[in-house]
Amino acid sequence: MDQPRNVTPRERVVAAYKGQRADRVPAYPIAGSFAGCLDGLSIEEYCTNPKKAVKAMINYYERYQPDIMIAFNDLAKEAEAVGCRVKYSDYVVPSIDQHVLQDDKALLARLEVPDPFRHARLPAFLEQCEALSAQKFPSALGAVLVGPWTIAMLMRNPELMCLDTLEDPAFVHDLMRFATEFAKRMGDAVLTTKIGLSYSDPTASCSLVGPDTYREFIKPYHKELVDYFKAKKVGTTVHICGTTHQIHEDLVDVGFVAVTIDLDQQADPALYVDQLDRLITLGNQKNVVAIGNVDVTIFERATKAEIEAEVRRCIDTAGSRSRFVLSTSCELPPRANPECVQWFMEAAREYGRWDRILSA
Repeated sequence: MDQPRNVTPRERVVAAYKGQRADRVPAYPIAGSFAGCLDGLSIEEYCTNPKKAVKAMINYYERYQPDIMIAFNDLAKEAEAVGCRVKYSDYVVPSIDQHVLQDDKALLARLEVPDPFRHARLPAFLEQCEALSAQKFPSALGAVLVGPWTIAMLMRNPELMCLDTLEDPAFVHDLMRFATEFAKRMGDAVLTTKIGLSYSDPTASCSLVGPDTYREFIKPYHKELVDYFKAKKVGTTVHICGTTHQIHEDLVDVGFVAVTIDLDQQADPALYVDQLDRLITLGNQKNVVAIGNVDVTIFERATKAEIEAEVRRCIDTAGSRSRFVLSTSCELPPRANPECVQWFMEAAREYGRWDRILSA
């Protein structure tokens, strides 16, 4: 096995995406507002002030040295740009408390797709992406954008949207066409900053909608999005929260270059192994990277031993298969214990070494 000296974080990630091995499994926590809170910012400050957010992310990188850095503030900014109202908290990530289409879905016909360079907080996010790109981190760098189903859900209201799939499927498709166009424009805008693309579509989870709903109302638009950027020679990654093993083959079939695993907190612990193993197996067959899935829900209270056990579970599940990136199952809680994040990276560097894995 080739063991390059002084492997950079970026080289480590590139090797995983090519199905090769560098010195160890690449690793990173999914960090958004956590970085801001770590820097003494309120969640609202982090999500609305790009200069402070960039400073916080630089300090976060210097502290933890992850193999992947992401430009990420919150998942409400796209819906806000269409006319939804955002609610901020001191402890949890921003949410939508007024959905633009909740009382009048006919309004969709009069809405225009926002311009990422002009509307709401979107220009500030692009400023953040550009500034992080200019840092030229040794790590890989990507931006987290919102997927079309979640944009649509937040515009309409998740509960009403689920009813619409039964009562007014034509409206759902119209809304998904709008949201997919928006997602494309956001991706195009981010690409001007020379950052990679990752879409988070948490409400596409089978914990919320069934696999048949995914295949009818979401998969065609995921494929349209992926094909759009594939034509530009750009690969896209997807993160979907909750249970997803029922649609793993669909996600791989769509053409995402990487898929992140997450699970409901109440899920059977055996699923944490089974889902990751299933996705890694599919990924190795189809050249797709599996990302995940250290249980993020423990990061506010876990001991060092508990973090190490979670890291080892994932790495032992991955075995000797190389298309794998170790990560948290979802975004770090804004008030996560900073020591837990440090223990995660330390365990990743120790237990993720390929010489250790292959000699086990």
